[in-house]
Amino acid sequence: MTKIYGVPEMNILWVAPDVPFHKRYGGSSDISARIESMAKYGHKIHLVCFSKEPVDQHIHKDIEKICASVNIIQRPSAFLYILNPKRPYSAATRYSKVLPQLVDTIDKSFRIDVACLESIQVGEIVPILKKAGIPIVLRLHNIESQYFFEQGRCHKSLPLSLIYKWESMKLISYEKSIYAQSQKILCISCHEAEQLKSLYPDKYIKWLPTSIKFEAEANERGDSGPIIAFSGSMYLPNNIEAVTWFANKVFPQVLSSVPEAEFWIIGRGPSKEVKELGMRQNIRITGEVPNSHRLISEARVIIVPLFHGAGVKIKLLEAIGLGKLVVSTTQAIVGTPLKPDCHVLVADDPENFANLCIRALQEPTVFQDLKFRAKIYFETYHTMEAVGKKLLSELSCFESGENSHA
Repeated sequence: MTKIYGVPEMNILWVAPDVPFHKRYGGSSDISARIESMAKYGHKIHLVCFSKEPVDQHIHKDIEKICASVNIIQRPSAFLYILNPKRPYSAATRYSKVLPQLVDTIDKSFRIDVACLESIQVGEIVPILKKAGIPIVLRLHNIESQYFFEQGRCHKSLPLSLIYKWESMKLISYEKSIYAQSQKILCISCHEAEQLKSLYPDKYIKWLPTSIKFEAEANERGDSGPIIAFSGSMYLPNNIEAVTWFANKVFPQVLSSVPEAEFWIIGRGPSKEVKELGMRQNIRITGEVPNSHRLISEARVIIVPLFHGAGVKIKLLEAIGLGKLVVSTTQAIVGTPLKPDCHVLVADDPENFANLCIRALQEPTVFQDLKFRAKIYFETYHTMEAVGKKLLSELSCFESGENSHA
């Protein structure tokens, strides 16, 4: 049997809530990078994932170049799932009657060593895996109950706010059940890893940093002038709140000192509120772009003015990995070891946030040491190689020599 870094070749069942490699954003980027790392190490990845809409055959074939087998399951769109008093909507819509037979077929064909579950949202497969005797490693992108509560808290629509909070309530008990049945829990946030460890001292819980892979030609153009940028999914309430706060309370102060400054809002699905910001002086709404990393590279300053949310803000890690100066709020760096004034600039009120942005635009060379320290942090913790080796170490105990499931 072939050994990779001393670990025999493994067959890994990888269960993801969405289709990796398809649209690179947030948690999907982290999932894609880790799958790619394990495949490069020579392990066989058997992907099971879910999609709201049919996936083009060429996308399916591209994923098959990386994974040994690929099964994409169509998610039901029935809104009535929200009314279920116990099962969270986000989990109930990631189940299919074909799953038991599918898992049985994959296991009998390849003898699965371990299942990697990407978030609580794919928890409906857990009883099937337990019955088959397949050990479970849970990747926690957020403590989902907290994430949905925060989204509900900052949503301006009362009906949607109540739906988010209802989902949060159901997730609290659901999470406990999935945690109890997982052999290992690997958190994206060091803060959430500590939080869960204090609640479940007998569970194996560790911080596994986010893996970042940059798109081709990300650094090709570099700084294009006094540009401030924000990137993210622009339909999410916390991102809408962030760019609205900056556009209303901070950017006018920036323009008074740097009239040529521009504010770019980069990301898919901009809401009506976000689109309206694009009608203002020097604000550009890009919508979804083929290469967001290239646009981020053109900016001089990346802002992350978030006040709500959970997990880790991948947009922040992408920015420091690209060598960009980041101005953020305190909340935005929660879950990372990043320190204010050491790796990023931090302010929580409009005036101080504006002053940091103005100085960063006018005197970019002043912060070279800070950017250098941030880049070293990124290369230590968040490259595909660094995360891949840590993950390989975590999975090595499940190789077939020690895994006794039939």
